[in-house]
Amino acid sequence: MPIKENTLILDGYSMTIEELMTAGNDLSIKVEVDEKNWPKIRDCRDLVDKWASEERCIYGVNTSCGGLVDYLLPRERDNDFQKNLVRSVTTQVGKPFEDTLVRKFMIARANSLCRGYSGIKEKNLKIYLDMINKHVIPVVPRKGSLGTSGDLGPLGCIASVAFGEWKAKFNGKVMPGKEAMEKAGVELMYLNAKEGLSLINGTSGMVGLGCTVIDEATNTLKNSDIVAAFAIETLMGRYNPFDVRVHEQKYHPGQYATAMNLTKLLAGSNLAIDEQELSLKLQTTLKEHKGVSVADIPVEDAYSIRCTPQFVGPTKEAVQHAREVLLRELNSSNDNPLIFTELDTFIHNGHFHGQPISFVMDCLGIAMVNLGVVSDRRIDRFMDVAHSTGLPPFLCKEDTGVRMGLMGGQFMTTSLVAENRTLAIPASIQSITSTADFQDIVSFGLIAGRKARKIVENTNHILSFELMCAAQAADLRGIEKLSTAGRVMYDAVRETLPYLDYDMVYIDHLEALKARITSGEFVQRVEEAVGELLIVHTRE
Repeated sequence: MPIKENTLILDGYSMTIEELMTAGNDLSIKVEVDEKNWPKIRDCRDLVDKWASEERCIYGVNTSCGGLVDYLLPRERDNDFQKNLVRSVTTQVGKPFEDTLVRKFMIARANSLCRGYSGIKEKNLKIYLDMINKHVIPVVPRKGSLGTSGDLGPLGCIASVAFGEWKAKFNGKVMPGKEAMEKAGVELMYLNAKEGLSLINGTSGMVGLGCTVIDEATNTLKNSDIVAAFAIETLMGRYNPFDVRVHEQKYHPGQYATAMNLTKLLAGSNLAIDEQELSLKLQTTLKEHKGVSVADIPVEDAYSIRCTPQFVGPTKEAVQHAREVLLRELNSSNDNPLIFTELDTFIHNGHFHGQPISFVMDCLGIAMVNLGVVSDRRIDRFMDVAHSTGLPPFLCKEDTGVRMGLMGGQFMTTSLVAENRTLAIPASIQSITSTADFQDIVSFGLIAGRKARKIVENTNHILSFELMCAAQAADLRGIEKLSTAGRVMYDAVRETLPYLDYDMVYIDHLEALKARITSGEFVQRVEEAVGELLIVHTRE
């Protein structure tokens, strides 16, 4: 459901990734459950209470969990057990996730619980919503989740605060969970049969992280096309290979979209070369010279220019596939067991398993590595006088030799390409048995998401230096020859740093450009000038 009147209404079936990002990042947005959902939530809880009183043998209702699943528990110990379950799995370590990401975890969990298959009490779900709306942000360290019985550790950090333990941030200050709840005016939860399990036994942590990675990767992909076009024209590349008539003959949605974007971004450039005109020029050279002659400009561009659609397109399709998987997971019941009120039964299952998310995060991360690879290869063409079509070595025109120009920037980009390659080792294939062989295949979905996010961040750093190189080359070529999009980007870069006719430490400038890439500012400015850029193309 769209956000209306600054409120996101959850129904468990229709939330978009964009809505999760908006509500997660904007603390002023209130989160509520659709009134139509509450009857099923209540009916589901009534069934759990009925079965608990009948002492039906149901996992997490009157049994212990994990490697102690064979232990049967009396009903009068259900609160003790549910709290101990949460406490026992709350074992995350390392630097905490940022507040907005924890808020996304919580919104995703509430969206799953409100479907009415998990058995949480109406009162406790409303307390969970109160925590979101009154800005109680549990401290969630980022390392330690198996991603198999859901995100037990991360969601356990949240659930333990809900009943007054662990730590949370309120009004910017970290304090004991009970104190944070009291200061926010939020009642503490009292957990009955299955409720602790319902709060932790799901994929909402990796869903919140995965959706964030998709959102950030989508922004990086658009920036990548913008920076690629700026680099291609300032390297005097050819625009004809991006003609969509060519890409209709080998149609892949991401490739076609990239070609469309590059054509749009290069429109009006007097630096990018028309290969038909070049062919006529070279024809004259052939006629004037007898025997073998050498053209003063290559007949075709290197692959890092000419094959940009073919190389980047698959990355876009990987991100799009991840988007589809995460959207399904976001709007799912992903815990165990599920309560089917319409059938008056429960079914044990493995919906908590994060392998679908882990796998697509690995694929997304691997695919995103290639954006840094192709960017670094274009950077190398700026650096190398033999491949830059008339640019000075290392883009250093003045006092060359005494000055080093932009040589050192490529040290950083090449290093980050190597780092991204190490991060691309899949987490989804690293299963290690745990919990006395009860959790004997695990997903490590949160690890996959964290690695993919780091790859996206590193890629933005690489693009920041390519952007710096393209602006330097534009000054050397003549900024009056730039395309509309190229001039937008040139002006934007020059807001951060000047043309460099002297050597300087430009770390802060690179960080500033990277922050502007991450913010989406450049995408917004270019799209306002030339129109929307596509991630994938859909044939009519």
